[in-house]
Amino acid sequence: MTLPSNHNDLNLKKAFEIILSIESFSDYINDIVELIYRDKISKANLEIILTEYGIENIVDIKEELLDLLIVYINLVLKDNVISENEKNNIDFLKLYFKIREGDFYNFRFDEIKDILNHQFTRLYADSFIDKNEALYSVDLQDLFDLSYDQFDEFKDKKVRSALESGANILNLDTAKYPKTSKKDFDNGNRHISQEVKDLVWNRDGGKCRECGSNINLEYDHIIPFSKGGANTYRNVQLLCQACNRKKSDKIG
Repeated sequence: MTLPSNHNDLNLKKAFEIILSIESFSDYINDIVELIYRDKISKANLEIILTEYGIENIVDIKEELLDLLIVYINLVLKDNVISENEKNNIDFLKLYFKIREGDFYNFRFDEIKDILNHQFTRLYADSFIDKNEALYSVDLQDLFDLSYDQFDEFKDKKVRSALESGANILNLDTAKYPKTSKKDFDNGNRHISQEVKDLVWNRDGGKCRECGSNINLEYDHIIPFSKGGANTYRNVQLLCQACNRKKSDKIG
């Protein structure tokens, strides 16, 4: 399923105008939404709101801010495209709200599961993930600060379903074979296709992911092939020969 090429970017002001009109939060969260809508968000202005409501630290209202971000992310995903501007806006808000890696996964697991399940239903409808869809999946992973294993956990059911329908694991943009399917699809072939190599080379900028060297580069399985790792874009990285030897057969 190919992603749409035309896209009207949802700017921050418009998005939070919509949020103000359709959502009702606590008074202090509504005040923060108003700040964003009026383009007045700053550490100083956030501190004024926190002080007014007797909140010592913004991390004390982290879960409510995660809910706010989820509302915004749902608006962004409505057209099934994530623009650079939208990604930057989400990163900007996560920075101001002190949202850390693991927060979405630990505090809003069910909400993230619902969002990603909806996205994966669409992406895996034809049991084939093309280049643009693979890049879109990376953006989805980044939105919620998920590790490879966490992201694959959310899409495991869709990948298994596609494999059971006869799909090729190389076309499903997964870092690892689903546990219940590996024995059926592991044919012992470590070969990485040229298409995957080209995608990895461009993503990694022709440099070792560990040290930045551009000498004696090798294509490495992030999750080792012997441990169920797939020959896919998501599970392959560039390492120089020295860094690859250090890694040996451990997961990078």
